[in-house]
Amino acid sequence: MKYIQGLLHACLIATCALAQQSNVSLDSLQFQIVGMKKDIEQLQKTQEEEKKQEALQQLLQKAKTLSMESNATVEARKFHSGLRQQSALNPNISIGGDFYAAYGTSESAYNRIRSEYSWGTGRMFLREVELAVESALDPFSRGKAFFGIGEEGIEVEEAYGQWLNMPLNMNLKMGQFKTQFGKLNRYHTHALPQFERPFVLAHFLGMEGLNGIGMAGNFLLPSLTAHVNELDIEMVTGGENPSFTNQGKHNFFYMGHFKNFYDINRSTYIELGLSGATGYNDPDERYRTILAAADLTMKWSPPERVKYRGAEWLTEVLYSNRKTAEKDMNAWGIFSSFQYRLNAWWVASIRLDYTQLPYDNSLEEKGAALAVDFWQSEFVFFRFQYTYIDRNFDERDNRFIIQTCWAMGPHKHEAY
Repeated sequence: MKYIQGLLHACLIATCALAQQSNVSLDSLQFQIVGMKKDIEQLQKTQEEEKKQEALQQLLQKAKTLSMESNATVEARKFHSGLRQQSALNPNISIGGDFYAAYGTSESAYNRIRSEYSWGTGRMFLREVELAVESALDPFSRGKAFFGIGEEGIEVEEAYGQWLNMPLNMNLKMGQFKTQFGKLNRYHTHALPQFERPFVLAHFLGMEGLNGIGMAGNFLLPSLTAHVNELDIEMVTGGENPSFTNQGKHNFFYMGHFKNFYDINRSTYIELGLSGATGYNDPDERYRTILAAADLTMKWSPPERVKYRGAEWLTEVLYSNRKTAEKDMNAWGIFSSFQYRLNAWWVASIRLDYTQLPYDNSLEEKGAALAVDFWQSEFVFFRFQYTYIDRNFDERDNRFIIQTCWAMGPHKHEAY
């Protein structure tokens, strides 16, 4: 191209010289110059098009080469079994510790000795070291097991399998588990809003809650009375609790829980639960206990400040009808708890209690608990609590508790 341009330029010079010699008119000479310029521009455009076509051919050739290399890689790929990836199937394993020191003003053995009705006082205690093992078994089921290690040795708190998304919007559970009676019964002790269970739950359901071995169905219902409705139906072999026996030929108790969930706004919801349970309370299976409960929860948790602000109010009332050889015993109890998050680290709570004892409604217990929690992180917290207990059958007690809980692994101090 440069050679052609040079040639045209030389021709232009020669033409000018010839015009001068032959007295050619200036207009004719200018006309020839304009024509030569157009020829030069056309040649430049042709050269640019040739360069573009050459670059395009190079890209096409490179793409063809890469495609051939990719096909060769696919053909050379080998598929292996999962024998060397078994570690991916290992369950999630967590260990948590729950320690506390307690001091009480009462000298009564009922208050000072650790028993099925009291956590003890006057020294430091290891309440529990919990080992949690959880795993998704397949897309349709999962397994969970919780082992408690304490002063009494090792015991199975929960060990069950769950089958999810079954017909009728049902989740099925089989094994040993804490029942869905009321609001707090499902909580493990280290996840409670205060150090101990409310008095009425401890006396009617036990210090560790109502639990046993059986099967349970959880049904997500159409919206009937609220924005979300759930129904739990459970059949359980009686565990160690004050209301139902764990002896006898059958020793089953049957439990139902109906939950109503209302969204008030994007920060607030209300939950109303109704619970009922019935089963034998004697080894001969002649006398029954009937439990009925209602729980109301209101929670405020602003999405934009959930880490720094929040409040939860929980109230539950429980009624018991216990048949015996002598007479029928009717007893009831109630508690109300309020929690408020002060900032990212501090949570304050208060709880008021009143209950009759299920086996003798002339015996009463009432009191209050005031607690302040310091959350060092989601894995570690400290609790400072004052509890006042007034019983008409024993001494009053003012109890001071310092508690610390820690967790290693994905299973933290939460409701589950």
